[in-house]
Amino acid sequence: MDFEEREQQRRRQMIKVIIAEVGMVISIIAIVVVATLAAMGFFVTSSGRIEQSGLVQIHSAPTGATVEIDGNTIFSRTNLSRSLTPGEHSLKLSRDGYDTWQKNIKMSSGMLLRLYYPRLFLLNRKPEVALQIEKELEFYLPSNDQTYILYAASDSVVWNLINIRDDEPKVTQLDLTTVLPGVVENKFLGKVESLRWNNSDSVLAKIAYENKSEWILINLKDLKQSLNLTRTFGLEFTQVEMIDDAAARLYALENQQLRRINISDQSISRVLLHNISSFANSKTNVAYVMTQTTENQEAKKIIGTYRDGENGGTTLVSADGDATAVVALTRYYDEDYLAYAINDELNVYYGALPSYREQAQDTDFSGLKVLIDKTKLQTVPNSFSLSPEGEYIVASHGQQFTVVDLEMGDLVEYEAMTSNLAWLDRAMMTAVVNEGLWVWDFDYTNQREIARYITEGSDVKNDPITTISKAKIANYPAVIADNNRWIYYLTESKTGLALMRERIRD
Repeated sequence: MDFEEREQQRRRQMIKVIIAEVGMVISIIAIVVVATLAAMGFFVTSSGRIEQSGLVQIHSAPTGATVEIDGNTIFSRTNLSRSLTPGEHSLKLSRDGYDTWQKNIKMSSGMLLRLYYPRLFLLNRKPEVALQIEKELEFYLPSNDQTYILYAASDSVVWNLINIRDDEPKVTQLDLTTVLPGVVENKFLGKVESLRWNNSDSVLAKIAYENKSEWILINLKDLKQSLNLTRTFGLEFTQVEMIDDAAARLYALENQQLRRINISDQSISRVLLHNISSFANSKTNVAYVMTQTTENQEAKKIIGTYRDGENGGTTLVSADGDATAVVALTRYYDEDYLAYAINDELNVYYGALPSYREQAQDTDFSGLKVLIDKTKLQTVPNSFSLSPEGEYIVASHGQQFTVVDLEMGDLVEYEAMTSNLAWLDRAMMTAVVNEGLWVWDFDYTNQREIARYITEGSDVKNDPITTISKAKIANYPAVIADNNRWIYYLTESKTGLALMRERIRD
């Protein structure tokens, strides 16, 4: 073989090596790309199209629940994550000794669905008496963080604070003789018109007596630090809302004028906004309904927003003066969520509230994005409320409820069994209906009766039958303690009220 032939052979071998190496590199790149796309949830459909699956994260209380998706049992138990193809899927959670939870969900391509709220209740629970209390109550209210229950008997100046954080409830009695207005001869002759927790340290109370009302911020840890807002500032407030968790600052509405109160130095600001009919706030941000009269003497209502420290509000939309207008404002995952309804039309926006500009146009939605746009509701809502952690906005009118899920942007309307609903936890509602305690998820699914009136002969722990016989569930809010082990509720009988509890998990 001469030199030229050897050179040609070496070139052919080199070309083969290069082709092989290039093929290997392409194969590796292809494998990495395919693996990456698969990890991102992409798959090839039966028709040959490439689609991306969604991801569902399922947490439950308690954990360790078996998960069935579309009738197929998943090897892993809660808490878990699972990729799902776009479309509708059925979920079912179960655990030995517990009831079941199930729901139909709809997945979209690339969607992340967080189901952090499913709750399973222990079966064969036995009610037990946690505390015997008075026959008639002035109020009864669990705290937002599910660690305390505050109640007082009618006419009493002593309020009772029940600590339900541990397995054994502890009661602290608070003498509010020098705090409450309307106390005569050691009796409270007024009425608690409203009561709201900020955290476990204080409550904001509206007390009515002698045809007038006074607002009091009551410090439950140190009653001497309580402050009568009405008397301190000499103003008749129609609405007061807390700004921060410590209740150190508040917004107050007086004679349709919005002001800010600083508790630490007991100061009140200049008028921030005029002609305000009602408002809602999320920390320092405010959404409001304003009533104005035009040059033609025609009344109109304005929905607007205000950011603390700015020189005025920002108009979002206006309506006829006789329209019903309500607003809600919350913060979820570092974004503001604004909801307003004008008559039966609901709108929900999210993002950053617009800043005040003197030369602004008539309406300014800059920084806001549409979540729900001009949706007609089955009825005209007259109020908004929020879930404990602010991820659900509820519009209500009587027994008709509309719930907006901010996580998914979904809206569900339903007629509940009663208008007297309360939040049991972050996503579950509760009500007393026909002497039974009912619970359901925010969207009216997973309805369950978890407690019933107690008849004579029932097996009740820690109490003689003479006290509990023929007791029924009292129409007060139930609460699940923050340790997730106990549910507390009230029963009433001819002998009085009792705070009952049942263990709901092992």
